[in-house]
Amino acid sequence: MDIQYTNKLPDPEQYNSLRIRSGMGGHKDEQRVIKAMEGSSFVCTVWDGETLIGIGRVIDDGGICYSVNDIMVDKAYQRRGIGDKIMSEIDKYLDTHADTECFVTLIAKIPADHIYLKHKFEYIDPEKRYGMIRHQDDRPDKQYSPI
Repeated sequence: MDIQYTNKLPDPEQYNSLRIRSGMGGHKDEQRVIKAMEGSSFVCTVWDGETLIGIGRVIDDGGICYSVNDIMVDKAYQRRGIGDKIMSEIDKYLDTHADTECFVTLIAKIPADHIYLKHKFEYIDPEKRYGMIRHQDDRPDKQYSPI
């Protein structure tokens, strides 16, 4: 295995294949995928040779609002720390570009939501466990607790 973390944008076929292999859903329209990838402020892609096995991306308005999207890891590669490393790369981007005045959000899919707690995110509504916001100050990260 030759796993590499890059900022290389995947093509629509690679992206759609990963959506299926990660369990995130089916194909998205090719032109929409191209537009989405090119419109991303930051992309972390993970490759095993020429095969896309993971991705995470940030979209933002460059000032106040940031959104973390498409955190996916191929099921065959899950539970190896790849998602955590993708989030660490996203953390570096956010720590550089988003300050304490910014809103950084994501929609977490259970059971993968626990990883985000280690990366400064917390539930907007802990009882319902949907919608997460990143705290931009120095509070300690939360530990996973299945509510």
